[in-house]
Amino acid sequence: MRRMTVKNERVYRWVHGALFAGLLWAALTSLPFSPYATIPFLVLAAGVAAVVAPAAAVLMTAGLLALPLLAADLVTGLVFIILVVVLFPFLARHSGGAFLVVAYGVLLSYAGPAWAVVAVAGLMFGASGGAALAALACIATQFSARLAGLVHAGAVASGAPATASPVFANLPADMLDLSWLQTAFEAADPSVFLGTLPGAAAMPLFVLQPLAWAAGAATTGALLRPAGSRHRALSALVAAPAGVIVAATAHLIVLGAYEALPPGGAAVALSLSLGGALFFAGVREWVFSPVIARRRPARPAGIGEGVDVEELLRLIASAEDTLASQHATTASVLITDVQAFSALTERHGSLASARLIQQQRDLLVPLIEKAGGRCKSTGGDGLVAAFSDPLDALCAAAEMQRALERHNAAGNADEAIVIRAGIATGELVLDRGGRPFIGNAINLAARIMDCAEGGQVLVSGDVAEAARASALPLTSRGTFELKNISVPVELVEVLWEHAPDRADTLRSGRAVLGAVRAAINTKAPA
Repeated sequence: MRRMTVKNERVYRWVHGALFAGLLWAALTSLPFSPYATIPFLVLAAGVAAVVAPAAAVLMTAGLLALPLLAADLVTGLVFIILVVVLFPFLARHSGGAFLVVAYGVLLSYAGPAWAVVAVAGLMFGASGGAALAALACIATQFSARLAGLVHAGAVASGAPATASPVFANLPADMLDLSWLQTAFEAADPSVFLGTLPGAAAMPLFVLQPLAWAAGAATTGALLRPAGSRHRALSALVAAPAGVIVAATAHLIVLGAYEALPPGGAAVALSLSLGGALFFAGVREWVFSPVIARRRPARPAGIGEGVDVEELLRLIASAEDTLASQHATTASVLITDVQAFSALTERHGSLASARLIQQQRDLLVPLIEKAGGRCKSTGGDGLVAAFSDPLDALCAAAEMQRALERHNAAGNADEAIVIRAGIATGELVLDRGGRPFIGNAINLAARIMDCAEGGQVLVSGDVAEAARASALPLTSRGTFELKNISVPVELVEVLWEHAPDRADTLRSGRAVLGAVRAAINTKAPA
């Protein structure tokens, strides 16, 4: 999968830190934490940690929240710590965003807009991940309410009897002085923790409420369009309230069935949740919208993953026929490189890696030449080729991917060879052999290739438009701003797995183009 980041990433990191700080402030001030004077310093430390090391901020915040639990009941606190450790890989996802979703889900449940977290989870983590987070947030809310001796936490029923006693009582005056741990060990009583577990009567609520929240988050994630899609922002504004409505409706039905409705306020909670969900969707899609992360050069030689245009030009210029350019023309350029070549070289050594690259060239160069392309090595693990017809470049890229897929499936190499490819049309200077030497088309094709993952073929919108009449299946991935490219570029993926062979594609595309030309000539005046 391609690595994603967000627009305005620096601002986003500071907002992320502020969210961690706000979470810890709200939690520690609502819990009987002491000494109270240390809370501002702890909050500041958590916020700074979230900016520079989000995973450490998750551990720090969870550790501070565990102190009141350990002081109230050692077993309950230890169970909390064990759960955080076990779920840490999940909670630390998206720089600790998953942890924030669960924690703020608990806080928002008490504050009123409980179901807003359902939309947030679906927008940030998709249908499956969002459903798991929303369910976890609801479960955490139920347990926190039982620990506090509450029948309801906002719209969430705890299943606790009205006479339940809170676990938090007789806490030490200074929780940061861990000398109280010895007393806590001596007073440890598993029955206190067991008393917080739901009984048979409360179990249906404990199961059905999280399922209602999960359904809402799954709805939001399913309706959200992929990053880079043309209507992504609009889909977010539809998906967020849809998830809230599904979760709230299902949740209230569950509460009504078990006569566990909270004392009024459901309409207010729904209104607040809808407003919060729409606000988050708007901020995320217009201020911190997800984008494809730009890659940095992975190695000094060859067309690396995320290679700079300047490096690409230097490699091509030093490859061959550097002083024998003949003429400028307009052509389509196909550029490829091997996925994770640096890691491959590190695993197998230079000689074995060179053998794999030679196998790749022996397999792919004939396909390029058969499609009418003139190609050469980039000096590393990649190839660069020029085509007079963009449809030829598309067909060549599709056949190259299929040939490698067959080659890898047959076990013809010590390790599978996986390439990514970019295609663009533009001005180009060819060398004496008709191969790419320098030009805007090479720059653009290299940037497009940077956005591709292993096994993908991405092309510019104008290249795709030239092949719309062909039988090649294409799908737009949205419009993106590419480094050192002055105008945004539409990226289109060639779905080569479902593409017909080259002969059928060329016959289909050129037959349609021929018919169009014939119609134009027929209508032309004599």
